[in-house]
Amino acid sequence: MWRIFLIIVIITYSTTTVALSARLIKDEAPVEPAVAVVSVQESFLIEPLAASVFAAIAKNGSQATTNALFVIGRDYVVAVGAHMSKQVIDDLYKAIAARTSKPVRYFILTHHHTGYTYVDFDFPPGQDILMSWQTWKNLDSEIRKTEHSTLFFNEGLTLKPGGVSVVLTNVGKGHTNGDIIVFIPEADVVFASDLLYVNSVGYMGSGYMTDWLLALDFLEQMGAKQIVPGYGPVSGPEEVYEFGQCFREFLTAVLQHIERGDTLQQTLTSFDLPGYHDMDGYDQLIKLNLKRAYNDLSNNFGG
Repeated sequence: MWRIFLIIVIITYSTTTVALSARLIKDEAPVEPAVAVVSVQESFLIEPLAASVFAAIAKNGSQATTNALFVIGRDYVVAVGAHMSKQVIDDLYKAIAARTSKPVRYFILTHHHTGYTYVDFDFPPGQDILMSWQTWKNLDSEIRKTEHSTLFFNEGLTLKPGGVSVVLTNVGKGHTNGDIIVFIPEADVVFASDLLYVNSVGYMGSGYMTDWLLALDFLEQMGAKQIVPGYGPVSGPEEVYEFGQCFREFLTAVLQHIERGDTLQQTLTSFDLPGYHDMDGYDQLIKLNLKRAYNDLSNNFGG
């Protein structure tokens, strides 16, 4: 019975996400084109998405390991990201300062991986950090303790920095156990963070497999014109679908090993996805991802 249930989850889309996406009603106010500005920093390539919305795409070889975003409101700035070392935070704030003198009032931390105490702690003094309650618990469990002001929420929160809306949705388990999706309705932009990887197998080491599929379903049904992934270029619903298909093929292959009764070691030895060898991160991450998926699926559906 569990195999039938999981196959349904993997192959079909869940209708429950339709109700979630219906809550995010898009504002029809027009957004004027943005103007690019050059700033001196090493971590990001800044891509204007609208007059007040900018994607910060991580440069290859830099300290930035994932993309970020910032929104310049009439009264203050909202920045968004994860895996933020001190250097990466400084570089993002340099990019913001090159475009506005307004203060960054809130930084939205979309998730945190436990055990990584060199990231997500070194924000400027007086900076308010917004996150899900699960991410707060992950941070609070670390040996290193946070010194910055922290605000966390349960299901959703909307910020109004002036002339634009920043809608936060806690999708719960997915890439981690408390991922936030950020939606800017006036610009039709979604920041998916590491729930979405483009042209990459992604990092699944803290992931919850079936829940992650539902989160991708949610992202796709939102239908935003521009979606900023955790890794890769600014994309759209088509790229969400493509990553979801890759994810489903990966989980189907893992399930086949579990159904045959293969141990984790046997699965690690013989597992292969020939069609995805050329994707970024395959050689480095596939075995780590496989361990997580095998254990997660076995714990939830094995027996």
